[in-house]
Amino acid sequence: MKKLKNYIIVLLPLFFINCSKEEVLPTIPIFDLGGETWVEGSLDQFIANEFIKTYNIEVKYKWDPFEVNYNRTLVPPDETNVLPVLTAVRDIWMKPYEKLAGTDFLKTYSLSKFVLVGSAEYQSNGTIILGTAEGGSKIVLFVVNDFELSNRSEVVRMLHTIHHEFSHILHQTIDYPQAWRGLSTQWYTATWFNSTNTQANQQGLITNYAKSAEREDFVETIAYLLVEGQEAYDSIVAANPDVASVFRTKENLVVQYYKDVLGIDFRELQAEVKSAIDNLTN
Repeated sequence: MKKLKNYIIVLLPLFFINCSKEEVLPTIPIFDLGGETWVEGSLDQFIANEFIKTYNIEVKYKWDPFEVNYNRTLVPPDETNVLPVLTAVRDIWMKPYEKLAGTDFLKTYSLSKFVLVGSAEYQSNGTIILGTAEGGSKIVLFVVNDFELSNRSEVVRMLHTIHHEFSHILHQTIDYPQAWRGLSTQWYTATWFNSTNTQANQQGLITNYAKSAEREDFVETIAYLLVEGQEAYDSIVAANPDVASVFRTKENLVVQYYKDVLGIDFRELQAEVKSAIDNLTN
C-alpha cells in the first residue's frame, strides 16, 4: 500500500530590490588604457623618429606604475634628462651595432620597449638595481635623474647598464659558449655584494656583480670590454697575474661569440663604442 506524502507549500513574500544606480560609468579613459594624454613636443618627435619608426622600440618616460616594481619606492624621470639619456643610448649602443651589423640587427634581436625611471631601485640587502631586461624584449633603465652628458663616468655607468642588459637579450636568444661553464663556478654566490670589485678581480671576475651568476659574469665581461674599454680591462688583468689566463679566456670567448654567432668584429665594436663615448662627453 502506497503512503501518501503531504507537502506543505509555503508562499513567501517576494522582495524586489532596485539594482539600478544613479552613478554613470566614467567617461575619462583609465591611465594606460588611453587615459594618458599630453601635447607632444620635440622629445616625442625625437622618440618617434629615432626609436619607433626606425626600430619599433617604444620609449615610456611618462610615469607608469604598471611597468615597474610597485613594491619599491621609485620616482619618475626628470623630462629634461630624457633626451640626453636617449641620445647616449642611440649613439653609444644603437649606432655602433647598426654600423657593424646592419640596419636589421636590432630588429632581429628584438627589443620592444625602454622604460625610464628617475631613481635606482633599492633592495632589502642593501644593493641597488640600475637596469633590468625582462623577457628578452624590455629594458627598464633606472637613475635617469643623475645623468649628465658632461659627466663621463655617469655616461659610462649608464651605457654599461645598457650594454649589460642588451647582452642578456643576445644570450637569451643564442646561448653563450659552453666553454664558459666551469671557468669561475666556485666563485658564483647570491651574496656577491659582500665582495669588492678588487676581491672579484683577484678571483678572475671583472666586477663583483659578475659573481652573482654565470650569465651575469658573461654579460658583465661584454659590457666592461665595450664601455670601460680594452685599456681598463688590460689593467685589471695585469694587476691580477694569478688569474690572467681566466680573464683572457673569457675575453677570447666573447670575441669568438660575436664573430661566430652574431657576425660582428668585436674589436671594431669596441672602437665604435669608445669613439661614441669620446664624442658625446668631450
